[in-house]
Amino acid sequence: MLARDSDIVLTIRLASYSMQINIACARRFGLPLTPCLGLQSRGGGQFQGRSMATKRRMGPENAVKRTALLDAVEALMLEEGYAALSARNVAKRAGLKYQIVFYYFETMDDLLLAAYRRRTQSVLERIEEALASPKPLHAFWQLWSDPEGAALTIEYMALSNHNELIRAETAAFGEQMRQLVANRLSEVLRRTVPDNQAFTGLGVTGSLVSIGAILGFESAIGIEGGHHETQALVDWCVNRLEP
Repeated sequence: MLARDSDIVLTIRLASYSMQINIACARRFGLPLTPCLGLQSRGGGQFQGRSMATKRRMGPENAVKRTALLDAVEALMLEEGYAALSARNVAKRAGLKYQIVFYYFETMDDLLLAAYRRRTQSVLERIEEALASPKPLHAFWQLWSDPEGAALTIEYMALSNHNELIRAETAAFGEQMRQLVANRLSEVLRRTVPDNQAFTGLGVTGSLVSIGAILGFESAIGIEGGHHETQALVDWCVNRLEP
């Protein structure tokens, strides 16, 4: 372990020991807690935690080790599934001490959210690039029907069923992404489809997203039956909506 890692771990341990000693002394002698700990006493020696706490300074967001932790989250999800995610497992996969996790992230939820936001930002950038092409409908369908990355998406979706933060982030990203695509495709459809009541930007977007996701998820677990035919059917529709 590098000297920098040792300093971080030592700092975390010393802070933890100091807090434990402070609380023990305060309860034994009826003294107020040190203000810097962010704790306050309220009668009878009972203490309320962290309501007065000042948010501690975290490690830099562009640090190599922080990125390694984000990479380790996704590697673990692909190799062992989201249920294997813990501070110790993530740190081990990154080749770091587990205390380092809490130098860069206050909680495991913060780590998971950072990893997920990095992924959704990457997806969003690819979508924006597709929508900027001369044929945005074709480009978006080609992007969304690509099974690459589907296995990781499945893990994040499964995690969202059990983690409120990831679930809320998934819903927000899904709505943002669909509206972004729908607005762009509406411009295309106004030029090519005379009756827009049946072929709206949001309707076409929802159809492509749903079909593409199903094809990707099934491919990730080895189901291929009917995929070629479904792809050909959607291609036929896309070619007519965007000649």
